[in-house]
Amino acid sequence: MISADDFGFGLSTSLGIVHAHLHGPVKRTSMMVVTDDHVKASVPLLDETPDLNVGLHLVFTNVGHSALAATPASGLVNSQRRFLSIQQLYFRCISGRIDASAVFDEICAQAELFSKLVGRAATHVDGHHHAHQFPVIRQAMLRAMKEGFLPRITRRTVEPPGMLASVSSCRARRMVLNMLGQSAAADFRREGISLNDYFFGVLGERDLGKENPWERYLAALPPHGSVEWMVHPGFYDESLIGRDSYIRQRVLELSALTSPSITAQAATASSRGARDDGANLATMELSETAHAHSADHRLSLVRSEESGRSPAS
Repeated sequence: MISADDFGFGLSTSLGIVHAHLHGPVKRTSMMVVTDDHVKASVPLLDETPDLNVGLHLVFTNVGHSALAATPASGLVNSQRRFLSIQQLYFRCISGRIDASAVFDEICAQAELFSKLVGRAATHVDGHHHAHQFPVIRQAMLRAMKEGFLPRITRRTVEPPGMLASVSSCRARRMVLNMLGQSAAADFRREGISLNDYFFGVLGERDLGKENPWERYLAALPPHGSVEWMVHPGFYDESLIGRDSYIRQRVLELSALTSPSITAQAATASSRGARDDGANLATMELSETAHAHSADHRLSLVRSEESGRSPAS
């Protein structure tokens, strides 16, 4: 599963993701909805990509825009209602300074806005900076799944066995993601959530200077299991200046993803799994559609209930 994060971050970023789908191997993307005019300008691009699965990219870290529902009392945002840095958020989560009910409300607000913008529910859900796996946040996300606001399909950031040892790029960061993914996966599996078996895609500056930045990752893929290959393609996006540090790198990823050699390697990697792995992927794809319809139904019920309430209720 080749997934492009950050649709809706900026129009040029979204255009790059669409290009990587139409002219490269990207099959899924996840969209952030808290970015105001950026996401509104990006949504019409989805008319060109009927075969692109679109999930919700939950935002709980600073992207230069305000939260939809969270207030400073929640612990999620500052006095301007902007999300915190990833480090601040994590330490607040583990120190018990985040209001779980406020996280749930923010998740539901983002899911509701996704449905309004796209006209359907998300096919899957993950988090910007993988914050959907943080303590408190993942519990609130599981509650939203249980109550039908989110699809029951998400990402865990656990690399295949041996990949950490054989690929040297950003090893410290990847070790942290592996520990976080292992911890979150226990909760996800206990609730019967559909997950990828493995994950890869974190790149360093040296990787981005190569024709194929993911070459060593692809060489270390296991013969079995579903693997999510995370990418961040995009055209040069001036709107990200001051909101994100990964700007020039998106252009390099897009160039690599749409090269003939990468497209061929991606097709080969996708066919390497055993027969049962193909069945697993097919089941997840069918589940994406089913859960989207389920969430659409739940959100429509909530809107009907809200419209029917009296002012005093």
